[in-house]
Amino acid sequence: MSADCGFLTMLRILEEPRMREEAERLRTFQNWPADAPVASGDLAKAGFFFLGSGDKVQCFCCGGVLRFWEQGDSPAVEHKRHFPTCSFILGRTVGNISLAVGSSDSVDGQLLSQLQRMTMDDQGTAGQAVYPEMETEDSRLTTFHNWPTEASVQPDVLAQAGFFYTGHGDNVKCFFCDGGLRNWEPGDDPWQEHAKWFPRCEFLIQSRGQEYISSIQDAHFHLGDTMVRDQSPEELLRQLQEERTCKVCMDKLVSIVFIPCGHLVVCGDCAASLRHCPICRAVIRGSVRAFMS
Repeated sequence: MSADCGFLTMLRILEEPRMREEAERLRTFQNWPADAPVASGDLAKAGFFFLGSGDKVQCFCCGGVLRFWEQGDSPAVEHKRHFPTCSFILGRTVGNISLAVGSSDSVDGQLLSQLQRMTMDDQGTAGQAVYPEMETEDSRLTTFHNWPTEASVQPDVLAQAGFFYTGHGDNVKCFFCDGGLRNWEPGDDPWQEHAKWFPRCEFLIQSRGQEYISSIQDAHFHLGDTMVRDQSPEELLRQLQEERTCKVCMDKLVSIVFIPCGHLVVCGDCAASLRHCPICRAVIRGSVRAFMS
């Protein structure tokens, strides 16, 4: 392994302050070599982002560059060994924004489907893929080199359905609409999940057809409606109240729609402190206030 740093690398950091976000650093590893001995998630957590050539990575804080990774290397250990004065490694406040761990994303599926109908986003409708570099199935498949062995869905099936691996947990994203899915369970069909949550994705429409998508939507939402009709009035009232309650503070009413994911799950006060959607973990690029009658 070799290390280098200097004035030009520091200029790069100053030009890219967004690399303070671990999620943004992780995003740079989309073309990380499939045979690399170090996981992209570990590198991003240790403060590094991919420079796009070879296996060269750079620290967002000190500007230090490392490459020629070997089997058994620990990004955090190597960071400290080569750049011991890095403020990030020393634990100082440098503006690093870590990926949230343990955030609640276990909202009831029926509730989520109803919120999706209320706040359907327009991802994938502009005619252009959000991640054009992942347009081919082979390019998507290469991202699964460190896919968890215990995961319930196979990489080839996910890649066929338009998804690539983000390098974290079992999170995948559609290359076209940027729709993110996680927490896969045995029996899940990536195509059906794609059609269930992101029905306006043009890749999905072109691949499977509108009739397929409509059948999935109808079956899913009809089941939800049937479940609602079979609850007692008291249970229905409780459910409606729960649907409108902020999923963070569990007190105030939901009022903020996140962009681009379109989820409506938090109140105005809680939204101000969030950088990732608590439902799909997508980076929040903007928000719109919703008024519920």
